[in-house]
Amino acid sequence: MYCVDNILVKVGDPEFIGYSALRNCDVATKVVRKRDANESVGLVVLDEATKTPCVVEYSEISKELSEMTDADGKLRFRAANIVNHYYNVDFLNKMVPQWIVSRKDLPYHIAKKKIGVLDSVTGKFVKPTEPNGIKMEQFIFDVFPGVSLDKFGCLEVERNDEFSPLKNGPDVANDSPISCKANFLKRSTAWVVANGGVLETEDAMVEVSPLTSYGGEGLKNLVAGKSFKNGDIL
Repeated sequence: MYCVDNILVKVGDPEFIGYSALRNCDVATKVVRKRDANESVGLVVLDEATKTPCVVEYSEISKELSEMTDADGKLRFRAANIVNHYYNVDFLNKMVPQWIVSRKDLPYHIAKKKIGVLDSVTGKFVKPTEPNGIKMEQFIFDVFPGVSLDKFGCLEVERNDEFSPLKNGPDVANDSPISCKANFLKRSTAWVVANGGVLETEDAMVEVSPLTSYGGEGLKNLVAGKSFKNGDIL
């Protein structure tokens, strides 16, 4: 399952399913390296008190912890949760009835949002530029602490291959419709080149439909030795 607007998401990824099955996981998740200390992503961490996995939301971690680094200069807390999870069916059959009966087992999180409002004086709908309200949210990944560490898997994947979320408008450099489109085309163009395709210009971008290839496989006979111009679609 996944629950992020992510144009590069791999639903039903056979490698991820195989990884989770071979490890006999009840629950597993994918992570990418956090882009920088300020990136708005939750982090997969180990609760030292309970020795269980959990997710800390970006709004709930201090600036000091988010900027902490290891001896090699890498962020200490860098496993960004992309909310792409694997759940063992037997585990769900055992746990879901319990969650339905007692939803209080899942904590609430405060999310500060920019919520449109109706101005009672002017009668106009106003879109705020700063957060003006809060939402109380529950997340599926808050079941992680209920999984023993030996039954939990955490697989790091390449951001360029699997994570380009849509969070912002087109005027923002990262995580926007423009960056999502560019990252999708960069990935499929890399598949074409890796399978022997030739780009007419250095900046040419080729789109590979998901109906043609899931993860770059099966393209060699279609592209090897052939020339592609910007905007071509396979």
